[in-house]
Amino acid sequence: MTGKRGDRDIRYLFIDEVQDYSAFQLAFLKYSFPRAKFTLLGDLNQAIFTHENSRKLLGELSSMFPADKTRVIQLTKTYRSTAQITNFTKHLLTNGEEIEPFDRQGELPAIHVEPGVDAAVEQVKKQAEANLAEHETTAIIGKTLKECKTLSEKLGEIDVKSTLIRTENQRLVKGIIVVPSYLAKGLEFDSVIMWDASKACYPDDRDRQLVYTICTRAMHRLTIIATKELSPIFKAVPASEYQMA
Repeated sequence: MTGKRGDRDIRYLFIDEVQDYSAFQLAFLKYSFPRAKFTLLGDLNQAIFTHENSRKLLGELSSMFPADKTRVIQLTKTYRSTAQITNFTKHLLTNGEEIEPFDRQGELPAIHVEPGVDAAVEQVKKQAEANLAEHETTAIIGKTLKECKTLSEKLGEIDVKSTLIRTENQRLVKGIIVVPSYLAKGLEFDSVIMWDASKACYPDDRDRQLVYTICTRAMHRLTIIATKELSPIFKAVPASEYQMA
């Protein structure tokens, strides 16, 4: 677009959600704007698209930019969620001990393990109705769009009105929304219900950062609903940090 010399008029470049960029993409941007100063913002713990390479990103960036002209600032305090939600979610990470909660108190996250899908859907209905009595918005976050579509249909069958979010450009409304994990990223909601946090859906560490990202969308209340067996990712969380319903 700009030829071999790049755009030399741009002086400052700000990149948000940098954890979702590959080193190649960032190198291309550096080449395209050779005279620009870069500010890169992101959370490597929320790298749900490039999680396999996210831990290498800082090292790769150090080879792109001169060390004497680069400053890395690590922000460890989180302000979105209550202290209880933050203390719960930091245990989902292998390096979460450095995360500091903001002193805003709330209730412990709740975990429900139901015997089957129908019972789990009924629990979603019960929890969503309780949430709406106190908060304007409840987000039910599933892993994929297909799972969210199925859940939205099942909720409709038991007279629960919900809005299915299919694209990133779709307007968020008050009430109950059902949204796939990759579209919930970067958003925040009064209450969050994590749908189907079961071993079958999140079997191992490959989904650890995705589970963390889902749970940290909640500002005031976090509810986790699984069927049959809870994902082993939650085993790292001390029992004192949640209520088993």
